[in-house]
Formats: sequence, structure tokens, C-alpha cells
Amino acid sequence: MHKIFLRIAPAKIGWFKFILEGYDGLGVLTTIDRGKGIVRVSFHSSSSEDVFSLLSAISSELTPYVSNGSRP
Repeated sequence: MHKIFLRIAPAKIGWFKFILEGYDGLGVLTTIDRGKGIVRVSFHSSSSEDVFSLLSAISSELTPYVSNGSRP
């Protein structure tokens, strides 16, 4: 199993879990720190390309930063 850690908008954790679960068997999302938006995505090495394609496609929805460039 491969694991990556991401920092995403805390309000989007449930949404991201829902999206990830929609791709049956693609990966498992675990919340590490809800307040900081830190999550872990675990996936099989054969799914790496699909996981990173999905992350690339939805990255703008997950960003913890507001569009004016300020950081929380």
C-alpha cells in the first residue's frame, strides 16, 4: 500500500471521501487532523496513476487556501 498525506480545506474532507469512495476500491481516506485538514490517502501501487489523475482534476476544490493567496 502506498500512502500520501494531503492538507485540504477542512470543510471538503467529507466531500473528498465521498468522491474517493465513488471510485470503488481506488483508495481509502483517513482523517489525521480535521482542524488542519490533514488526511491520508492509502492506495495500491497499481492505482497510483488513477489516484494522481483524480487529485489533479479536483485539486482546485480541495485547496485550503483562499483564492487571493492568503493562507489560514
